[in-house]
Amino acid sequence: MWHQWFEKFKESFLSTLPIYVVVMVCYLLERYNVGLFGEVASISKITDQDFFGFSMCALLIAFGLGLFTIGTDQSMSQIGELVGSSLMKRRKLFLVVSMTLVLGIFVTVAEPDLAVLADQLGGMSKEAVIWTIGIGVGVFLVISVLRIIFGKNLNVMFLAFYGLIFVLAYFVDPRLLPICFDSGGVTTGPVTVPFILAFGVGVAASRQGKRTGDDSFGLTALCSVGPILSVMILSRFVDTSFLSRPYVLEEVADSFGPVLGESVLSSMLSVALAVAPIAVFFLLYNSIFLRLPAKKVVRILIGLIYAYVGLVALLSAVDAGFRPIAQKIGLGFGQSTEMFPIALVFAALFGLFGVLAEPAVHVLARQIEAVSEGTIRQATVLAILAISISMAVVMAILRAYYGFDIMYYLAPGYVLSLALSFIVPKIYTAIAFDSGGVASGPMTSTFVLPFCVGFAYSRIESGHRIYSGRVERVTGGEVYTNGFGLVALVAMMPLIVLQLLGLYIKVKQAMLYHRARARIVEPNDDQIIHFGEEA
Repeated sequence: MWHQWFEKFKESFLSTLPIYVVVMVCYLLERYNVGLFGEVASISKITDQDFFGFSMCALLIAFGLGLFTIGTDQSMSQIGELVGSSLMKRRKLFLVVSMTLVLGIFVTVAEPDLAVLADQLGGMSKEAVIWTIGIGVGVFLVISVLRIIFGKNLNVMFLAFYGLIFVLAYFVDPRLLPICFDSGGVTTGPVTVPFILAFGVGVAASRQGKRTGDDSFGLTALCSVGPILSVMILSRFVDTSFLSRPYVLEEVADSFGPVLGESVLSSMLSVALAVAPIAVFFLLYNSIFLRLPAKKVVRILIGLIYAYVGLVALLSAVDAGFRPIAQKIGLGFGQSTEMFPIALVFAALFGLFGVLAEPAVHVLARQIEAVSEGTIRQATVLAILAISISMAVVMAILRAYYGFDIMYYLAPGYVLSLALSFIVPKIYTAIAFDSGGVASGPMTSTFVLPFCVGFAYSRIESGHRIYSGRVERVTGGEVYTNGFGLVALVAMMPLIVLQLLGLYIKVKQAMLYHRARARIVEPNDDQIIHFGEEA
């Protein structure tokens, strides 16, 4: 057990370390005013107190993420697989649908990445956003399970649902579109992914002889569709006056301790409200259907406690220091046009480090190597994913700088990925669409997205519009339009590059088979050769 704990904490610290190193470089350059980069650092104005608070928060995030992952493996994954297999054995479709819907909602509400995104939407009700997205995931988890039960084509479902998304996009306020698409990426985080994958394993295993390799993938991808649609629907009913009000950035606190204490108290209540429904559901379901041994029930409940404590630590650190520092660095880079090329370099580094430090990405790379029978090596997959995610973050900063519509990225990107889905082997399509959620891990929502929001705010503010002798402040609508959308781009890029990998594998295998046949079938192969004993 201790070895597993060590591995989990090591993974969480490695996930946090690269971002911490980049911020430390900015701080040291600020401290010693080193050349051109010193100018960059001085613009960001990271003080000794800021860096101390950020360091404490980075340690707390690494600890919280590690403990949360341990708890999730011991609780969420176990609950997902047990409930998934148990439901299918009941052979009652209504029970399967209702229980899957409820569990999907509860698990999503407990997702830390979702809470981090909702905290940054100052003008929208945090509770309304979280529960709306939870319902979206629950509904599409039901659809995913029904797809496995009835063996429906995953490609056709992707085409239908994404087609519906782009039709509805024309009826959504353009200022809210980036938020709608971001919501699909943040829901596939450290809570929902282990649960959904385990739940899918339980459901797929119940099909016995009907199970196919495709059933192991695709659930996460379909569950990412639900939040996009649900937030689009929500945007039609919310009061959009907040889009015209000034957007308030979070400031780094003068005193780190009291702010952290307030964040801990606030997180303890909100996380309890998120985790408690899962515990109650499990206890009720176990007493009615599972009836597990008391020792196993206690182990799962202890895992939920670990997850609770880790989640409180994670969200408290994000609120107290991680997100404000990220926004402050983004503000610094956006204040000067001369710093724009260096901002792109740092954006690429954030994307590169974030994806390479994400443990789930390494798992995905190993799966692709196994599926391709060694044709594509794990190192190749990691390199391609790292480059593509770096490109996604750079694309987000370019959009924040020039202020063009996010649909210029998303429309051609999804058209290409959906077209590829009908060409490449189905297993690669399922893996590619799942990988979008894998790539948009905790570091994306807690640091890279706030960095982009701060940069967009600064760029808008530097182009002040003056009316009647006063400066008009940056509005929420402007920040939502230009600052958000990063998570959507990070989730989209793997859809394209991994399917292109699948296409490359398909073409390479076809060429190998062609060469093999050419060696066997020679021009004189039609001659008849008689073998017999000599006289």
